[in-house]
Amino acid sequence: MLKHDYGHLSCPFYEEVLDNGMTVVILPSKNKLKSATIYIAQGGFLHSQQISTSKIPFGSAYYLMHMILPESLKDYFKKEGVLASSTLDYSYVCYSFNTLGDIYAPVKKLMGRIAKPCYEEKDIEAFKENERNVSLLREKDALEASKRGCLNNLYLSSPIRYGYIPSFDDGIRIHASALKKYQDMYYSPKNVTLFIATNEDPHAVLEEVKKLPQLHSSQFEEQPFTYDEVYTQVNQEFTKKVMDTPHSYLTYGIKMPARANIYEKYGDLAFAFYQILLKTIVLENDEFKDNLTNLRATLVSTSFKEGGEDSYILLSFQTEDEVSLIHFLTNYFAKLDKKVSNSDFKKIQEETYAYAIRELVLPNQAVDAFSKTYANHIPYTSLVHRVTRLTFNVYRRFLEEFKTFKKAVCFVQKGNVL
Repeated sequence: MLKHDYGHLSCPFYEEVLDNGMTVVILPSKNKLKSATIYIAQGGFLHSQQISTSKIPFGSAYYLMHMILPESLKDYFKKEGVLASSTLDYSYVCYSFNTLGDIYAPVKKLMGRIAKPCYEEKDIEAFKENERNVSLLREKDALEASKRGCLNNLYLSSPIRYGYIPSFDDGIRIHASALKKYQDMYYSPKNVTLFIATNEDPHAVLEEVKKLPQLHSSQFEEQPFTYDEVYTQVNQEFTKKVMDTPHSYLTYGIKMPARANIYEKYGDLAFAFYQILLKTIVLENDEFKDNLTNLRATLVSTSFKEGGEDSYILLSFQTEDEVSLIHFLTNYFAKLDKKVSNSDFKKIQEETYAYAIRELVLPNQAVDAFSKTYANHIPYTSLVHRVTRLTFNVYRRFLEEFKTFKKAVCFVQKGNVL
């Protein structure tokens, strides 16, 4: 078992790859709270369209997540003193547990459900019915409509434009036979990492982990999904839609170059850029915030997402004056390298380090932080260390390039729909 200690954050961790290929990351803790996350390195993006003879519909990752950890099982865990949750992103699925009692019991139960499918067609059909109203509400949500529209405007062929949560119509095509093949393919040991934070000796923790239900390698071969995205243009620069909604929303999207191109230029520093990007240019940038106030626009949502070779930023605003807001955003991002000062950069570096120290104090926060950065194969403590070692000149060169990245806008205007 290897011991790592990156970034001088007083948070050493231990890592072991089991004989079956599953990885275990142990975070020693002095807290009575015990936390664990089962990380699956396959989210809602870039899975095979066909496994064996079965077509794998979009939304399979979402449906499988809810089959493995349904609401009824969450309620059972809650009665046992365990808070259980699941999270889906483009690149991963996480199943998380927090308890003051036995952390191995819920992990064991869920690993059993991961090792062997635990649902039938009737379970999927019941979930579809529950999803009907949820999906309808999502479709009527003007803010979500502006985000979906902006993603569709940004990308020409990448499946990232579909997001990772299926519509009700997408779900109709999902059935148990294909979902079980999807589970066999992607919930195999090489795709699974168990993060666990507890006050026990790491070697004792590892012995307990070895007693968990064993996962098996997939019997299927993956047929990689391929596509050709053009990163020098967008599908549409602007679209407008009228919806029966109390507020108007505008989403401004920024399309990053292919991941390989960014990595070739900056290496691992690219991930340090991403860690502080939204804070420096939007969330903690006084000029940006002051201009929004003057425009009577409210920033209601920000996101930076990665999936496969693709990554993007979405900034969503509540506004009644889309013309003035678009004009401001266009000018602001055209001069982005001049919008961040050295002092602001240093301040956010210090805040990132201080925030990391707070995050690593509690087991649940530490496990969450490690699992969220794992998609890029960088430990959280190492990522924070990279942020603290960044120089302003290097970051400013990145911003000079960033201002040339392609943008697109979707505006959803309140009004009567005829």
